[in-house]
Amino acid sequence: MAELSDRRSPRRKIISALKTWAATPHGISTVLLAKMALKMAVASVISLVIAQGLRWNYPLYAAIAAIIVMSSTHGSTLSLGIQRMIGTVIGGISGAIFAVALGSNFWSLGISVFLTIFLTSYWKFNEAAKLAGYVSALVILSHSEVAWLYAWGRCLETFLGIVVALLVNNFIFPASAGKELRRCLSQTLTDLEQFYALVVDSAFTGNYDRPHVDALKIKIIGSLQKGRSLWKEVKQGQTNEPPEKQINEAWEFLIRRIWEHTLTMEHTVLARQQDIFWQILSRQITQLAQETQSAMLVLATAVKSGKSDISLSGIEVALTKATEQLNQLQEMKQQDYPMDELLRFFTFFYTMEEVGRKLQRMADMLS
Repeated sequence: MAELSDRRSPRRKIISALKTWAATPHGISTVLLAKMALKMAVASVISLVIAQGLRWNYPLYAAIAAIIVMSSTHGSTLSLGIQRMIGTVIGGISGAIFAVALGSNFWSLGISVFLTIFLTSYWKFNEAAKLAGYVSALVILSHSEVAWLYAWGRCLETFLGIVVALLVNNFIFPASAGKELRRCLSQTLTDLEQFYALVVDSAFTGNYDRPHVDALKIKIIGSLQKGRSLWKEVKQGQTNEPPEKQINEAWEFLIRRIWEHTLTMEHTVLARQQDIFWQILSRQITQLAQETQSAMLVLATAVKSGKSDISLSGIEVALTKATEQLNQLQEMKQQDYPMDELLRFFTFFYTMEEVGRKLQRMADMLS
């Protein structure tokens, strides 16, 4: 028995270590990537097998469509699938028309690609425009002899890939829009906290890590764009969360306002001219900055886990204290401080205050 226990002990340690790692941000991200890769692999294989079984001429395109349209949720996969289908249909029809009318030459290619991309974009199918141009070019240059048959085949193969991707997404590691939205909001708040911290550090020390800030901005913008599509899915009912458990819609507005406020703070800091002046006043708002950063991380954890009973009382205390201290600085007007720097500093502070207030509202809405 002792030997058996000793043999199991390393296995338990490994399993325990894997569980611990899987709970870390890096572990969660890696697991999500693995799940997505697996769903794409399964969908591509199924699409290929079905297309080959039906003896279609180009089964590869069914597998490609299944890979490209696969996304984290049913709604986003459907949206990508519709765009791809529209692009394939428009490109196939346009390519077939010009291949029959003008033949396979550069005039036919140029006119078809131009009209296809222009009209697809004009009709607001922006994500389908390039694909439509590509399909029309493919029809004209490589399949002009059987243009209509090839266009029809491409539409069938694309449709098959989209359907398989939707089915796989629903049955293998299905993720609701509500769960994905919570994860997206959590990541956005985490990145905003880092951006906010860098801006505040620049205000206090004069140092500005532009490469790091620019990288964070790109991540935040991407998260906000992803969040917008997920909000649409949730509002359309594409989530398995009951209404009372769903995130308040006002969060969409508030998180964007926090992003805009932080950009305003950044602009104010970069426009200042005297670092020493800001350093003199920095002690008045240090606690507020720390409490605000802490609140962002608390909210990031809470929204991801679905926790609702959270309190941000520290922000209220810090706001009150900072306001009282800054109100005592009225005599600064009588000192030799440049008025424009004074105005910049108080703009910075009042924007910080707005960020804190909006975080409080977000916490109240969770409960």
